[in-house]
Amino acid sequence: MIRVALAGQPNCGKSTIFNLISGIHQYVANYPGVTVDKKVGRFSRQNETIEIVDLPGTYSFSSYSLEECVAKNFLYDETPDVILNIVDASNLKRNLYLSFQLLEIGLPVVIVLNMTDVAVRRGMHIDTIKMEALLGCKVVVCASGAKGEGAEAIMQAVFSTYRQKEQDRRFTLHYEALESFIQEMKTAIANVDTVLNKRWAAIKILEEDRALIEKLDSDPRRLAEKAQACQERFRAAHRQEISAYLAAVRYDSAAIVAHQCVYLNPKALKETLTDKVDKIVLNRWLSFPILLLIMVTVYELSIVGGYKLTDYTWPMLAGFKSFVVDHLPAADLINVPMITDLSVWMLNSANALLNYIPVFFILFAMIAVMEDVGYMPRLAFILDRVFKKFGLHGQSTLPLVLGGAMVGGCAVPGVMSTKGIADERARMATILAVPYMNCLAKVPFYTLILGAFFKEEMEMMMFYISTVTLFIALIVSKVLTSTLLRTRETAPFVMELPPYHLPTFKGVLLRAAQRVWVYVKKVVSIVLVVAMALFALLQFPGLEASSKRAFDEKVEKALSDFDSNVNANTYYARIDTREKVSTLLNAYDMYKSKRMIVSGNEEAKKVDETFLKTYPDFFILIKPQADQAAKTVNNALRELSNIRKDLLRQIKNEKIEKSFLGIVGHAVEPLTRYAGFDWKINVAFLSSFAARESAVATLGSLYENPKASSVRAEDAMVDNGGYSSLNAVAILIFMILTPPCIATMIVVKMQSDSYRWMFFATFFPITLGIVSASVIFSLGNTLAWSGLEAMGYFYASVVGIALVLGLIPSRIKAWSYTKN
Repeated sequence: MIRVALAGQPNCGKSTIFNLISGIHQYVANYPGVTVDKKVGRFSRQNETIEIVDLPGTYSFSSYSLEECVAKNFLYDETPDVILNIVDASNLKRNLYLSFQLLEIGLPVVIVLNMTDVAVRRGMHIDTIKMEALLGCKVVVCASGAKGEGAEAIMQAVFSTYRQKEQDRRFTLHYEALESFIQEMKTAIANVDTVLNKRWAAIKILEEDRALIEKLDSDPRRLAEKAQACQERFRAAHRQEISAYLAAVRYDSAAIVAHQCVYLNPKALKETLTDKVDKIVLNRWLSFPILLLIMVTVYELSIVGGYKLTDYTWPMLAGFKSFVVDHLPAADLINVPMITDLSVWMLNSANALLNYIPVFFILFAMIAVMEDVGYMPRLAFILDRVFKKFGLHGQSTLPLVLGGAMVGGCAVPGVMSTKGIADERARMATILAVPYMNCLAKVPFYTLILGAFFKEEMEMMMFYISTVTLFIALIVSKVLTSTLLRTRETAPFVMELPPYHLPTFKGVLLRAAQRVWVYVKKVVSIVLVVAMALFALLQFPGLEASSKRAFDEKVEKALSDFDSNVNANTYYARIDTREKVSTLLNAYDMYKSKRMIVSGNEEAKKVDETFLKTYPDFFILIKPQADQAAKTVNNALRELSNIRKDLLRQIKNEKIEKSFLGIVGHAVEPLTRYAGFDWKINVAFLSSFAARESAVATLGSLYENPKASSVRAEDAMVDNGGYSSLNAVAILIFMILTPPCIATMIVVKMQSDSYRWMFFATFFPITLGIVSASVIFSLGNTLAWSGLEAMGYFYASVVGIALVLGLIPSRIKAWSYTKN
């Protein structure tokens, strides 16, 4: 097997080349550093098995960032047979900086000049023969990997290089002032058993590469002290750090090679379209208005437009639920089989999340367009001016946008996208800040509360909700980077601004589909497992024996009344047993449910035909038309159905109140009453930890009006809950601050590799939420605030705290950007 390592700087087209030669689809973007995990593809060519490993994009091997460490450690430990170095031909000088370091390792290297079509358009011609002579390795031209060109030539160069003799694989870059120190360090490691090039290892030790020092020597202190002594002597002799000198020599050498190998057409050296657009997009005064316009457009298309599409997806999901329920054991009046109850609960939990797929698909597609066009790194550059004041930097932009910087996002892909942030302190701060964004799962809850208490002020309240979370995230980031995260390593970071490109329709759809799939997997795997656990917590220990007897008595009375109303009817023989009545009642409820989710006469007719065929003896009683005797049974049946629904609601509510979760809800009531919460609100929040939409379902059940089933949950909360608008604001503040769901917390653990941070990300926001809600509710009661006034004061306080903290200098290393 031939193992090939694919290495290159960000935005060189490395992931595209990986897809081209391996046939495996992978996430490809213009945003620097998106490929952080090791990606592997395996295929066969010329009777050989090829394993190609896509290493993270990195500008160098200086051990500053996570990407550099991952790529470098793979080369240390795995020793690939060939290194495939992807180089952006239109940016040769900058890309050669990494190429020199790869060549110095001593492993076989093939350089692939990608995007030569862009270089040609800029008036550049590269002499590959001269370049091969200068670098001592194969150089392959690939006009455009994105267009599927050059795969065969690349693989031919890989095979040719793999079969070369060892002595043909050496490359030496001369560091004149440092050569004596390199020789001294080579002598120090002469007896070390390693497959690594000793000269390269000596250079890395002089750079104080701690990971390599620990791998080479059982006593790393010896080499570290030797390297430090060399550093001090070099600094004293040349008034310069070794790392700075190495970088200068490499850049100078890259400039020499580029000068000798690249021929420029003077007529083509003019201002590019990218330069012209950037004069507007990055303008000091226009950049923020343009950014705001783009964000509003994304919001309108994805959240507003996508939400309208749910009018079409919900009937499909409801139809699937109805199909599944039809094949589950039917209820015997009020005794619903456990498997049916559980299945309906699981379907409701999944459907509540899956209903937002159109919103997420449009949102992710819009983000993919911005990535492919090249606006996302510019967005990061623009916002860095703000973010760096709070311990974050520009690369925090994408996670926050995905998480829901405006109302509508998902914290799961948001937290996952922090992998590309090189600065460890900023990365951890971003991981812990993303859960404060407004995930789309909270929107139904906001809609419920605002519809109940703020119908006239809904737009203003939604503005408060959609923007206050970003200020909260900035405050939390500032506090964390100044306290718990202050000892975390920071790294100098270079943001690359790639040239603008037209996105491909296929690429945008593929990217959006991949991110939606991440969301669907979250629903299928994590959320459903947690939903099952919550179901048990809401169902057990169940009803007491006395309650069961009371409900059974009510059922018997309802059946007796039904029998009295129909026992003289001509159709009585069809319903003269409890089993027949139960079957008829289930068929009646099922029929009503089916008719509610169909539209149009044709579909309604199909439902009638299906039920007539399935229940030939009962259909005349379900839909009596002009038959008076059937109408009499139908009226009695409707009354019995309403009684059963009322009893099932009472049973459900009593089960919830007496359940383990209900017991916890009552137990924490002495604490949450300061925020105006009763046990019902507590249970709604506890039950929604798997999916925040569950809070709406729970409140709807707890406040359902048995006398008027058409009354909406929000109206029932006002009529039966005894809540004021001030209570509503406290509830909103708590929901705003609490983490989205358990899936987010699990992803926080995965990205931070720490249960400690997972628990912190769970309980700190909850504590902050209950304290904030209690303070606002208590002050509101004391000062007689209305709900709108309370939200206004809360919003003003958060914004004021953020502005004050933003004026305090952050000790974060500044970063610069370069244009490709």
